[in-house]
Amino acid sequence: MSNKRTDTENLHSIYDALTDSVIGASDDEVIEEARLVGQDPTIEAGRLKAVMLASVKAYQQRALREAREAYDAQEQSSSRTSFVPGTPAERRELFSFVLAKQPQYTELFTAQHREFTDLTDDDIETYLEDLDELGILQKLTPDSDDGAE
Repeated sequence: MSNKRTDTENLHSIYDALTDSVIGASDDEVIEEARLVGQDPTIEAGRLKAVMLASVKAYQQRALREAREAYDAQEQSSSRTSFVPGTPAERRELFSFVLAKQPQYTELFTAQHREFTDLTDDDIETYLEDLDELGILQKLTPDSDDGAE
Protein backbone atom coordinates (compact mmCIF):
# COMPACT_ATOMS: atom_id res chain seq x y z
CA MET A 1 0.00 0.00 0.00
CA SER A 2 1.33 3.40 -0.97
CA ASN A 3 1.75 6.27 1.51
CA LYS A 4 1.44 8.91 -1.20
CA ARG A 5 -1.12 11.58 -0.37
CA THR A 6 -3.26 13.28 -2.96
CA ASP A 7 -3.19 17.02 -3.54
CA THR A 8 -6.55 17.29 -1.82
CA GLU A 9 -5.25 15.50 1.25
CA ASN A 10 -2.21 17.80 1.31
CA LEU A 11 -4.45 20.88 1.11
CA HIS A 12 -6.61 19.55 3.94
CA SER A 13 -3.50 18.99 6.01
CA ILE A 14 -2.31 22.57 5.42
CA TYR A 15 -5.80 23.90 6.17
CA ASP A 16 -5.95 21.94 9.43
CA ALA A 17 -2.52 23.22 10.48
CA LEU A 18 -3.50 26.83 9.76
CA THR A 19 -6.75 26.39 11.65
CA ASP A 20 -4.93 24.97 14.66
CA SER A 21 -2.45 27.84 14.48
CA VAL A 22 -5.18 30.49 14.51
CA ILE A 23 -7.22 28.77 17.21
CA GLY A 24 -4.16 28.45 19.43
CA ALA A 25 -3.09 32.09 18.97
CA SER A 26 -4.02 34.80 21.42
CA ASP A 27 -6.17 37.76 20.34
CA ASP A 28 -3.15 40.06 20.38
CA GLU A 29 -1.20 37.67 18.13
CA VAL A 30 -4.05 37.51 15.62
CA ILE A 31 -4.41 41.31 15.57
CA GLU A 32 -0.65 41.75 15.15
CA GLU A 33 -0.58 39.20 12.32
CA ALA A 34 -3.40 41.06 10.53
CA ARG A 35 -1.51 44.34 10.84
CA LEU A 36 1.68 42.72 9.53
CA VAL A 37 -0.07 41.68 6.32
CA GLY A 38 -1.54 45.17 5.87
CA GLN A 39 -5.07 44.67 7.15
CA ASP A 40 -6.97 46.86 9.59
CA PRO A 41 -8.51 44.49 12.17
CA THR A 42 -11.49 46.82 12.73
CA ILE A 43 -12.33 46.96 9.03
CA GLU A 44 -11.89 43.20 8.66
CA ALA A 45 -14.10 42.58 11.70
CA GLY A 46 -16.83 44.75 10.15
CA ARG A 47 -16.51 42.99 6.81
CA LEU A 48 -16.70 39.57 8.46
CA LYS A 49 -19.71 40.63 10.52
CA ALA A 50 -21.49 41.85 7.36
CA VAL A 51 -20.76 38.56 5.56
CA MET A 52 -22.04 36.52 8.50
CA LEU A 53 -25.20 38.64 8.85
CA ALA A 54 -25.89 38.33 5.13
CA SER A 55 -25.51 34.55 5.39
CA VAL A 56 -27.89 34.37 8.34
CA LYS A 57 -30.43 36.59 6.54
CA ALA A 58 -30.20 34.48 3.38
CA TYR A 59 -30.77 31.33 5.42
CA GLN A 60 -33.74 32.83 7.26
CA GLN A 61 -35.32 34.02 4.01
CA ARG A 62 -34.99 30.75 2.12
CA ALA A 63 -38.71 29.97 2.58
CA LEU A 64 -39.56 33.44 1.30
CA ARG A 65 -37.31 32.91 -1.74
CA GLU A 66 -38.92 29.54 -2.47
CA ALA A 67 -42.39 31.06 -2.17
CA ARG A 68 -41.40 33.90 -4.50
CA GLU A 69 -40.06 31.42 -7.06
CA ALA A 70 -43.29 29.38 -6.86
CA TYR A 71 -45.36 32.55 -7.24
CA ASP A 72 -43.31 33.69 -10.23
CA ALA A 73 -43.70 30.26 -11.85
CA GLN A 74 -47.46 30.40 -11.29
CA GLU A 75 -47.64 33.93 -12.72
CA GLN A 76 -45.69 32.79 -15.75
CA SER A 77 -48.02 29.87 -16.36
CA SER A 78 -51.10 32.06 -15.91
CA SER A 79 -49.79 34.51 -18.50
CA ARG A 80 -50.05 31.88 -21.22
CA THR A 81 -52.57 32.25 -24.02
CA SER A 82 -56.15 31.62 -22.95
CA PHE A 83 -58.43 29.66 -25.25
CA VAL A 84 -61.60 30.90 -23.51
CA PRO A 85 -63.63 33.12 -25.87
CA GLY A 86 -64.43 36.70 -24.93
CA THR A 87 -68.21 36.78 -25.24
CA PRO A 88 -70.81 34.70 -23.38
CA ALA A 89 -72.33 33.47 -26.68
CA GLU A 90 -68.94 32.27 -27.95
CA ARG A 91 -68.19 30.62 -24.59
CA ARG A 92 -71.56 28.81 -24.64
CA GLU A 93 -70.91 27.64 -28.21
CA LEU A 94 -67.42 26.37 -27.31
CA PHE A 95 -68.74 24.66 -24.18
CA SER A 96 -71.41 22.85 -26.23
CA PHE A 97 -68.79 21.87 -28.80
CA VAL A 98 -66.48 20.45 -26.12
CA LEU A 99 -69.29 18.40 -24.57
CA ALA A 100 -70.42 17.14 -27.98
CA LYS A 101 -66.92 16.08 -29.04
CA GLN A 102 -65.71 14.83 -25.67
CA PRO A 103 -68.70 13.75 -23.54
CA GLN A 104 -66.40 12.24 -20.89
CA TYR A 105 -65.71 15.79 -19.68
CA THR A 106 -69.27 16.06 -18.40
CA GLU A 107 -68.04 14.08 -15.39
CA LEU A 108 -65.87 17.02 -14.41
CA PHE A 109 -68.88 19.19 -13.61
CA THR A 110 -71.21 19.15 -10.63
CA ALA A 111 -74.23 16.84 -10.46
CA GLN A 112 -76.70 19.73 -10.23
CA HIS A 113 -75.83 20.77 -13.78
CA ARG A 114 -75.91 17.36 -15.48
CA GLU A 115 -78.51 18.59 -17.95
CA PHE A 116 -76.45 21.77 -18.62
CA THR A 117 -79.61 23.74 -19.40
CA ASP A 118 -79.59 26.05 -16.40
CA LEU A 119 -75.92 27.01 -16.48
CA THR A 120 -75.21 30.70 -16.10
CA ASP A 121 -72.67 32.48 -18.24
CA ASP A 122 -70.39 32.61 -15.19
CA ASP A 123 -70.72 28.83 -14.71
CA ILE A 124 -69.76 28.18 -18.30
CA GLU A 125 -66.87 30.64 -18.14
CA THR A 126 -65.59 28.96 -14.97
CA TYR A 127 -65.85 25.48 -16.52
CA LEU A 128 -64.08 26.64 -19.68
CA GLU A 129 -61.32 28.25 -17.60
CA ASP A 130 -60.89 24.92 -15.77
CA LEU A 131 -60.72 23.03 -19.07
CA ASP A 132 -58.29 25.63 -20.40
CA GLU A 133 -56.08 25.29 -17.34
CA LEU A 134 -55.99 21.54 -17.89
CA GLY A 135 -54.91 22.14 -21.49
CA ILE A 136 -58.04 20.55 -22.91
CA LEU A 137 -59.21 23.60 -24.87
CA GLN A 138 -55.85 23.94 -26.54
CA LYS A 139 -56.09 20.38 -27.85
CA LEU A 140 -59.79 20.53 -28.67
CA THR A 141 -60.88 23.46 -30.80
CA PRO A 142 -63.67 23.70 -33.36
CA ASP A 143 -60.99 23.69 -36.08
CA SER A 144 -59.66 20.28 -35.04
CA ASP A 145 -61.29 16.98 -35.91
CA ASP A 146 -61.94 15.40 -32.54
CA GLY A 147 -59.25 16.57 -30.14
CA ALA A 148 -57.39 13.28 -30.33
CA GLU A 149 -53.66 13.47 -30.67
